[in-house]
Amino acid sequence: MDLAELKEAGIRALSDSLLSSIGFIESLREQGYNKVAFVRLDLLVKRNMPRAQVDDYLTHLRSVIRRQQGAFTHCLGLIRTSPIQEEEEYRIQCVLIFDSEQVRHDIQRGNEVGLHWVNIITEGQGSYFNYNPYRQRGPGSGYGIVSLVAMRWKWHMLLLAMGSEDHPLILIGIPRQEVKDPNRH
Repeated sequence: MDLAELKEAGIRALSDSLLSSIGFIESLREQGYNKVAFVRLDLLVKRNMPRAQVDDYLTHLRSVIRRQQGAFTHCLGLIRTSPIQEEEEYRIQCVLIFDSEQVRHDIQRGNEVGLHWVNIITEGQGSYFNYNPYRQRGPGSGYGIVSLVAMRWKWHMLLLAMGSEDHPLILIGIPRQEVKDPNRH
């Protein structure tokens, strides 16, 4: 189902943030991306860390994603939750979306992003869990390379598992430069 079909079906339980995230992925398909690489991670920070510091880490993450350097090269966007307080840590569920023509090794890229989170962004105060090696375990696991047309149900399930009214999804899209028409001079 695409965004219009979801709205048409009268699904009212979907949050605005979830609908925006679905709309963002649909817009990638409209931009000509038939397949993308989904990298699903939990980014973790020790709970004794002040919440303001966790927010600073997420601001830093957003800025490195937008610069598209290192592990974030060819990133098309990030969909994440707000930090979820758990017993020992804050957990941020996220899905990074990469151009699959450029990023074919999603497990490796997930580890690169996770190590950047641990070593650079949190300076050793964080950790991560990469779901992509466990993609055979079902909808809550990583997905790897996904067809935006033929496998819509897969990424819809992933976003549904992440997003709720209690944990709205936050979307970070990467600004695209205007695509030049090769026929125009």
